Amino acid sequence: MTEDASTGGAEADEGLFGLLGRIEFRLAQACIALMTVLVLASAVTRTVGRPASWTVDLATFTFAWAVFLGADVAWRRSNMVSINLLVDRLPERPRAWVGLVNLVLIATFLAVMVWTGTMLVRTAQDRGLSGLPGLSYAWVTAAVPVGCLLMLLTTVVKMRRTLAEARGATTS
Repeated sequence: MTEDASTGGAEADEGLFGLLGRIEFRLAQACIALMTVLVLASAVTRTVGRPASWTVDLATFTFAWAVFLGADVAWRRSNMVSINLLVDRLPERPRAWVGLVNLVLIATFLAVMVWTGTMLVRTAQDRGLSGLPGLSYAWVTAAVPVGCLLMLLTTVVKMRRTLAEARGATTS
């Protein structure tokens, strides 16, 4: 994940939304790097006969956060897998409206994920991590509602941009 990668319009993100995106990007990078080190440390300690179980638990934590933060980084940059075979053949105005309907569906799904993810956190708060007794599993599952909320924010920004494009297409 490099910032020089295709940004898909992310370079225009300024202000608080842009700052949030840069913070997410760095946190996702840190989680991936830390997860890699932890998995390596786990393998080495197991090989020498002194397994450190906490490394696996912390790697699980960083993996969950890397997935959901990284998903929003990719979503902001329009780097998600997309099949546009039919939509690309539409004229500009209908294509923009199909895109807007798609974003509404995505926003609905993400809102449900924020809700259900919050319920997941509540059910996991009494569960501990075996290698890290002071850390609740709720911190791992919190990546779901937080990440989905960040993606929902990105979706709302995309909806506003798409709506502006659709309206612009009607005047041209």
